[in-house]
Amino acid sequence: MKKIPYGISDYRKLQEGNYLYVDKTTYLSTLENIGDTLMYLRPGRFGKSLFTSMMYYYYDINSEYLFESLFKSTSVYNNPTPNKNNYYVLTFDFSGLETSDANNKELKDKFKDKVIGGIRHFINYYNIKYEINEEKDSAIIIGSFLIEMSRVLNKKIYVIIDEYDNFTNAILEGDMNRFKSVVGNEGTVKAFYATIKEHCKTGIVDRFFATGICPITLNSMTTGFNIATDLSTDIRFNSMIGLTHNEVKELLNEYENKENMYAIMLENYDGYLFNKNLTKEDRTFNATLVMYFLKNYNDFNLMPEQLYDNNIVVNYGKIENLIKLQNNTFYKELIEELLKSGEISGSLRSQFNLSVDFDRNDVISLLYYFGYLTIKKEIVRGNLIFKIPNRMMKETYNNYFIKILKDINICLDNNKLNESVLEIINEGKIEKISQYVSEILSLSDNRIFMKFDEKYIQALYFGLLVGTKEYKVYSEYPTKNGYVDIMLISHSEIMENNIMIELKYIKKSEYSKELLNKKCIEGKEQLSIYSEDERINKHLIKYLVVFVGNEVKVLEKL
Repeated sequence: MKKIPYGISDYRKLQEGNYLYVDKTTYLSTLENIGDTLMYLRPGRFGKSLFTSMMYYYYDINSEYLFESLFKSTSVYNNPTPNKNNYYVLTFDFSGLETSDANNKELKDKFKDKVIGGIRHFINYYNIKYEINEEKDSAIIIGSFLIEMSRVLNKKIYVIIDEYDNFTNAILEGDMNRFKSVVGNEGTVKAFYATIKEHCKTGIVDRFFATGICPITLNSMTTGFNIATDLSTDIRFNSMIGLTHNEVKELLNEYENKENMYAIMLENYDGYLFNKNLTKEDRTFNATLVMYFLKNYNDFNLMPEQLYDNNIVVNYGKIENLIKLQNNTFYKELIEELLKSGEISGSLRSQFNLSVDFDRNDVISLLYYFGYLTIKKEIVRGNLIFKIPNRMMKETYNNYFIKILKDINICLDNNKLNESVLEIINEGKIEKISQYVSEILSLSDNRIFMKFDEKYIQALYFGLLVGTKEYKVYSEYPTKNGYVDIMLISHSEIMENNIMIELKYIKKSEYSKELLNKKCIEGKEQLSIYSEDERINKHLIKYLVVFVGNEVKVLEKL
């Protein structure tokens, strides 16, 4: 069995080290035919770096002797393109730039260091005599270099940039004004790309390919680099980076437990769609998380207890900065909508105007580009439904919700939470967790969201319980006959019971015995119908919980 290439982004190391490789070379021919200057955006840790590394070895003039060993197992081996090993390849990798505590001069210096590093690798690798004037700014450095290369090289240059926007997205997450000063107007980044654009026209730069996360950086320097074709929503390239359903199934063919493994990965790592005209079968997996899962399985012959890779754990501060961008006033409403249904409607922005305040669609689009939302379907022309892609992202939003409670000084009591979880594990009871939810509601119901309802309560239950190792906790669990509000499915051999919770809510101002009775009848009927699903009806405990305001009015075991 081949090794799992978790954390490996060097294509040569992967091929020579006998690692698994999901063949993406089939896209090279189409990329060559579609244009000379291309952009491709995908969320972080999706597999972009490995793809650009593969391109490097395929187009690099010095790597021709490696073609047999590196590409023999791929589709491009028998059908090479006209540009195979035909370029001097100039690469820049802008990932890993630390920007949060840097002032403007430090930011420009860090960017310049990356530029100098890319040029220095080029001249050393191709054995070219050239002195870099490190005292100049980035635009002059790259400009002088390309002018000289046009004189001394016998072939053209292919510029490949990985994470073109990492530098500026890091600024964006912390300080919009710093972002504008470095990228906009005559900023360092804009001037750098404007210079590359100039040399694309003169001819020494024959091709350009860049990956990134978000178009906001490109939009900010439009006049600096307005010649690139953005392939991010092109239907032909939906799965160029990331893994398709069939590709993941192929990876699992050698495993006896492949069906169960696939089901878990489908729920937690799948769901990403980058073109509104595609179907759910075209959704892609986060490639890094798939490899994380497989490496853990290979190392320990067990599926990982923690399905989320700590190396790419979501930074809640990043979500907060994106949602609250430009000091907008609608972020609470946006969070509320996502917590309630996991969906939100809006239009996808391909361009951003930094000179005006961001609107709701701008923020939704940024959440999409960063991978926290994805396309579900189109409602009417230009208006889309976005959804949370998978269980991992759903947990992220609910954990962010818990963070909001902490931020407004509602201190979560870990002792009470632990006691509540132990009661569920040992006795199959939910009295303590329900009373704890009630306590939190009494402190928060008038301080966060005014449109308070059962979905808010549902988010609290889910957020508090989702870390329980003995159970897999679901919000809106799909059965054959509907969706369970909260479902706890045994995740341990010593746990026998599955627990189903149906939640109902009545405003204090609307309360009456008749309405309470109606809600109880409705909830019991739903529990009865949901429990017919044979996947979960073994050792099933069912609970109906009715809140009136922040008070638990009914808690009934059925």
